[in-house]
Amino acid sequence: MVFNPFDSNLAFVWDIIATVISIVILLALVQINGVMQKKGKVSQIITRKFVHIFAGPIFLVTWMLFSGEIISHYIAVIVPLLFVLQFVAIGTGLMKNESFVASMSRSGDPRELLQGTLYYSIVMVLMTFFWFYVPSTGINNANPTALLIIGCVSGGDGLADIIGRKYGGEKKFGIKKSEKTIIGSIGMLGGSILVSSILVLIFSLEVPNFNLITLILPIIIVSIVATVVEALSPKGIDNFTIFLAVIIVILIFELGFPDFWPYSFSF
Repeated sequence: MVFNPFDSNLAFVWDIIATVISIVILLALVQINGVMQKKGKVSQIITRKFVHIFAGPIFLVTWMLFSGEIISHYIAVIVPLLFVLQFVAIGTGLMKNESFVASMSRSGDPRELLQGTLYYSIVMVLMTFFWFYVPSTGINNANPTALLIIGCVSGGDGLADIIGRKYGGEKKFGIKKSEKTIIGSIGMLGGSILVSSILVLIFSLEVPNFNLITLILPIIIVSIVATVVEALSPKGIDNFTIFLAVIIVILIFELGFPDFWPYSFSF
C-alpha cells in the first residue's frame, strides 16, 4: 500500500503477516474447490480451472496487503514458492493431499501436479520476484506488468479451456497433442482482456497511474499476442509460453514505445 499498521522499521513483520494471510486465503480456495469436486456437483474440468482462473488474481490482490518496502517482493515470493514445493512433494509421493489432487488434476494422479500446475506456480514465483507492482522506488513508480501476466495466464488460459471444451465443437487444431479450437481462442482473448482490466481497476484504487483508459490498448495488444501463442503452444507448456509472450511484448513497449508504456522495470 501500501499497508503497514506497524512502525516503518517493522514493515517486514507486517509483510510476513500478509504472507500468512495470502497463504490461508489460497489454501481455502483449494480446499473449497476440492470439496466441490468430491461432491460431484460441478464437473472436474470446471473445478480444476476454477483454481487456475482465481488463484492468480486472488494472490495478486493480496499484494495490496504488503507494506511496499524494498523487502516486500522478497517476502511475497514465499507464497508461490511454498506451493511449488508442495506440488513437487505431492507429485513425487512425499506428501499426500487429496484436496489438491482433486482440485488440480484431470485423472486423480498426483503426478499430474508436476506438469501444468507446477509450471503455473513457477510462473507466479518469477512474476512476484521480478514484477511485484511496487518497486524499490515507491508506489508512484508502480508497474502493472504482473496484472497483464495474470490476466493472460490465469483468466485467459483458464477460460479458453472451459469455453473451448463446451462450445468449441469437434474441429480442433494444435501441435504436439495440443487440441485448440477457434471458440477457445476467442475465450482466451476475451478472458485475458477482461481479467487484466478488472485487475487494473482494482489496483487503480491505490495507484493513480494505473488508468484503464491508458492501459486498455496495451492490454488488447498483449492479449492478442498471448492468444496466438497459446493457440500454437505444445500441450502442457502454455503457462510458460504465455508468460514469456507477455513479458516480451511489454519489454518491446518499454524499450521502443515509452510513451505508449510509461512504466519502467525496476526492483
